Amino acid sequence: MALTARGKELTEAHRKAQIAIAARAEIVGRALWSGLDIDDLDRSTPAWLNANVAATRKFYAESAALAAAYVPEYRAAELGSAAGSIVEPEFETAVMRNTLLVAGPVRVKTLIKSGTRSGSAYSGALMKYSGMMRRQVLSGGRMMIHETTSADRNAVGWRRVTDGDPCTFCAMLASRGPVYGSRSVQGDVLRPLREGGSGLRYHGYCGCTAEIIYGEWQPSESEQRYIEEYEKAAQEAEDAGLPRVEETVLHRMRNNGVFRDSPLSRNK
Repeated sequence: MALTARGKELTEAHRKAQIAIAARAEIVGRALWSGLDIDDLDRSTPAWLNANVAATRKFYAESAALAAAYVPEYRAAELGSAAGSIVEPEFETAVMRNTLLVAGPVRVKTLIKSGTRSGSAYSGALMKYSGMMRRQVLSGGRMMIHETTSADRNAVGWRRVTDGDPCTFCAMLASRGPVYGSRSVQGDVLRPLREGGSGLRYHGYCGCTAEIIYGEWQPSESEQRYIEEYEKAAQEAEDAGLPRVEETVLHRMRNNGVFRDSPLSRNK
């Protein structure tokens, strides 16, 4: 966690403020959804997509601006000085358009082709799309912290901060501590190693944020529990003759019943 109580407070306030931006973006996305005509998806998609990209760009900028205001305050609390560069993330229009297109009309078509009735496909895709829009919007602030950390000589790296009741996947990533954005530890961006990697893997409706670490990371009580659950599951995988990788560890962590998406937790 942060070295100072003030730093911890700033991070939690920042996380909640980012979630508020995501909630407003979701409201807009749901309102725009009606622009997709289920009876003529191809004709209605271009205008729908343009409106959604414009809305996403707006909220993405808000998320990035919020992070840009948070980081200097956080630095001042942790280091005694707010000095340091802030790296602005780029809004990649082509990537964003493709992501929203696939999550929206393409998904509706895919569901219909799989046998889902058009009305159910239309409403079912909206739920997934809403989460995707939230994720894309919040990538503004998350990328801001990731890129700023990589350029900050004083930073050890950044760590994933959960909402306190994470799914197993988020808990697993949070258990790694401040390895993300580290210049000394490298890993695959899409499939990060236990020891490092990008960590920019957020799901729809994810309540996590990122916090820069400037000194030795001391896990909180909750984070220590995530670490212990990871180690327990990893040992189970090794005992079965399997390597410590996401495919062998994650489902074992989930099955232990500790996290909210565990079958045991859902059945209570």
